[in-house]
Amino acid sequence: MHSGASPKAFEFYIGGSVGPSLYVRLVDGRLLYEWASGGGYSGVVMEASPTEEEWARFREIVDRLGVREWEQEYVSAHSCCDVTYWHLRLEMDRENTVVRGANAYPGSDGPEVSKPFREFRAAVEHLIGRAP
Repeated sequence: MHSGASPKAFEFYIGGSVGPSLYVRLVDGRLLYEWASGGGYSGVVMEASPTEEEWARFREIVDRLGVREWEQEYVSAHSCCDVTYWHLRLEMDRENTVVRGANAYPGSDGPEVSKPFREFRAAVEHLIGRAP
């Protein structure tokens, strides 16, 4: 695996007290992920092996969406009940990005999931072979 293709560190979580959750993390060059529902983890950790081209495509999407320029925290005034939390840690090109949110997303004024965030999540799901 080319060190220039994959990030140095990568961790992404999205989920809440209800509905499905996804947790993806890069460990020793291996991309591990697990799905959960209703706030509990399945305990089944799966492994994905993105190609260098897939990492390059992910990197292009990160750059195009300006992920590394996202605010550190997105919190909505609508964070009362069924909250969707998300967290991203990405270390790439000597830049460390740590971003999180609760019912709020980059490029959205309310609790609606923004187009950039949807595109980013789709890119993550593509990396683990779960692209829509």
